[in-house]
Amino acid sequence: MKVVSSKEMKEIEKVTIDEFGISEELLMERAGISVVQAIWHELGSLEDRNFLIICGSGNNGGDGYVTARDLLNYTEAVRVVSIDEPRSEVSKINSDRYIRHGGIIYKYSDIGLEKLSEMISSADIVIDAIFGTGLDRVIDEKKYIDTIGAINLYSRFTVSIDIPSGVATDTGKILDYAVQADMTVTFGYPKPCHVLFPGRELTGKLKIAKIGIPSQIHNILEFDKSLLTVENVHRPNRPRWSHKGDFGEVIVIGGSDKYIGAPVLSALSAQRCGSGITRLVVPEKSCQCAMSHDPSLICNGIDGKLSADYVNEFISSLPSNAVLLIGPGWSVENEEDKIKILEFAIGKVSNPVIIDADGINILAKTPHLKDLLREKSSSKTIILTPHPGEFSRLTGKPIKEIKQNYQEVKSFSQQYMVITSLKDATTIISDGETIYFNITGNTSLSKAGSGDILSGILAAFLSQHLRPIDAVKTAVYTFGLVGEMIPSEGMNSSFEVIFKLPEVLNKLDRFDENQLRMD
Repeated sequence: MKVVSSKEMKEIEKVTIDEFGISEELLMERAGISVVQAIWHELGSLEDRNFLIICGSGNNGGDGYVTARDLLNYTEAVRVVSIDEPRSEVSKINSDRYIRHGGIIYKYSDIGLEKLSEMISSADIVIDAIFGTGLDRVIDEKKYIDTIGAINLYSRFTVSIDIPSGVATDTGKILDYAVQADMTVTFGYPKPCHVLFPGRELTGKLKIAKIGIPSQIHNILEFDKSLLTVENVHRPNRPRWSHKGDFGEVIVIGGSDKYIGAPVLSALSAQRCGSGITRLVVPEKSCQCAMSHDPSLICNGIDGKLSADYVNEFISSLPSNAVLLIGPGWSVENEEDKIKILEFAIGKVSNPVIIDADGINILAKTPHLKDLLREKSSSKTIILTPHPGEFSRLTGKPIKEIKQNYQEVKSFSQQYMVITSLKDATTIISDGETIYFNITGNTSLSKAGSGDILSGILAAFLSQHLRPIDAVKTAVYTFGLVGEMIPSEGMNSSFEVIFKLPEVLNKLDRFDENQLRMD
């Protein structure tokens, strides 16, 4: 499912109007009617409900006037408050049509905040049609601040048209004040603000309405952002006649005296997601931990100080398609040897490499390793899985600048020729060309060890011959679904998540897209 920015949406509308002969007026008509249909589908009969529609001066307000007029077909209990006079021609047309159909418009300048608050509190459903996708400035006018505050304070059920007013379309940030919607009806495609926090939280339940935008638009315009859905993910193929060698090897290089269990979580996750052979190159304490949980794991224990020569010689003995997962639980001690291991893995062998946790931290503070990324063969697969703090260190930019910054993820991936998965409540994935947003998951995954599990899942999918970008998408999406299957959200350990993996993978092909929550 494509995700489009405010600029892209304007281009879509322009092409729809200019190339396909569908007028702006018709698009607005269908948009307003689709809001009514969405409310009906969500809440049932409209006849016994009363509505208040609050309209701004732009086309979002125009959508509100169409919505109000169509609601008059179901009930007379429809009132409209205009914060400002309609500005665009098509909004004026629909304001007049609403009046001709018997509707009454109350001007905010006439009724004031007290009366508006009374109208909001007495309505069953308040429809927010104040600002649309074009808003790109901080809200500083008192009448808008007061109106948004009254909606949030008094509304029983709020429906926003296109986006919650006051949310920045392209970032999800609040422009000082924003409506908290229970449901948002957007048109054609979701926008970044619907999948990025805090906009995602303010959106409530998201409904995506088709308003007549031609499907051929994809042949004319290019879009680089998508929302991960069940249609975007690809389970590895496992023919019945296969043997363990067909499902690849995952090599987990990590662990330390401080973090004994992290590489074990990665290895166990890789096993349960289909890896044919899973090996650990870890300290002896981590080996003992691994064997106690599953003796089928193969462990190359390191007794004493980590030796780059030993690890690199081991890597040299592997088949070229063995997946190297470097960093879980590694710590930043013995940094010199770890730099040499990363140098070797990035620049000397053709194996696909996933760098996680302290592998990323060492990479971030070692300039020549980042240079190696740029200089490596374009056919070499490198996948980085940072959380925001690690990505901040990688880019040298403050967390507030890179958190949820999908363009930064794309730019970094393009610059270093890597695939980056920026882990967060909404995870952002990019291979330098396309951006993917993942919204599966919940706070059951907000646990120490979750990142280690995710990297193991990813390594397993990569070892089973999925394209690298498909392996990342499927791993992130699947991991999120596992979190949603925890019976009591957040009341779990990371270790418990591992045992849900086969269950989710078994059901993945049968997931109903309508079950995926957008709230």
